[in-house]
Amino acid sequence: MVTFTNQSKILVVVLTVAALLIVAVPAAVYALPVSDSNIVGAGRTLTAKGVDYQVVGGQNVTVPANFTLTLTRSGGNSTVPKFNVTGGTVIVNGAVYTITSGNGGVLRGRHLILLQAQGTGPDRQAVTLRLAGRYFWMGGQLFVVRIGARLVTESGNSTLLMRAAIRV
Repeated sequence: MVTFTNQSKILVVVLTVAALLIVAVPAAVYALPVSDSNIVGAGRTLTAKGVDYQVVGGQNVTVPANFTLTLTRSGGNSTVPKFNVTGGTVIVNGAVYTITSGNGGVLRGRHLILLQAQGTGPDRQAVTLRLAGRYFWMGGQLFVVRIGARLVTESGNSTLLMRAAIRV
């Protein structure tokens, strides 16, 4: 049986803390954006691909969908950064919806992104994109997002389930 003296116990604790710092500090440093993403006005592109679930004639129909949105940092604080949507497109089964404006925020404590944007559809009808997503850090400056969104049009609503990527 091995017995530890007080000096041995202190040495084990110090070595454990040092090992944790060696592992945790580089991960924390690399998780921080090294670019201008914290500057108000810095733009980023959120690109997503997935499917759209629609109910047509009482049956669920799945069609391809994707979107590209341009996001610009508009302020906020370190725990809830806010951004504006300055443009983009949503394509659902070949129909192109143009996004002209919107806003959103990132809840860092919960790893959530929330967004609401407005635009026009192919027939000049008003559309609203409401989006909620959970993001994950993939290393470096790359984050991926699982998105559940609702595209609200005058002709009906559609549910978008997508995966997205954004570099910060």
